[in-house]
Amino acid sequence: MKLIDWMRDKSLDDDTMASLIGGVSGHAVKKWKYGERMPRRNELHRISEITGGEVTANDFIENHSAAGAA
Repeated sequence: MKLIDWMRDKSLDDDTMASLIGGVSGHAVKKWKYGERMPRRNELHRISEITGGEVTANDFIENHSAAGAA
C-alpha cells in the first residue's frame, strides 16, 4: 500500500504523520508520498511499524521509480 493511500484512509496529514515517525518534517513526508524522495532506512522501519506493515520499503521503491520515469 502506498503511504499516501494509508494516510488518506487514516485521515492523517503530513505533519501528524511526521510527528508519529519522529525526527522528520511534514515536508519530508510530502516528498515521500509523491515519490520525490526516498525515506532513510530507519524512517522506513518506523513507517512499517506505524502502519502495521501495510506500508513497506517496496512500496516506496515502486513509487520512487515511477516518479523518476515520468
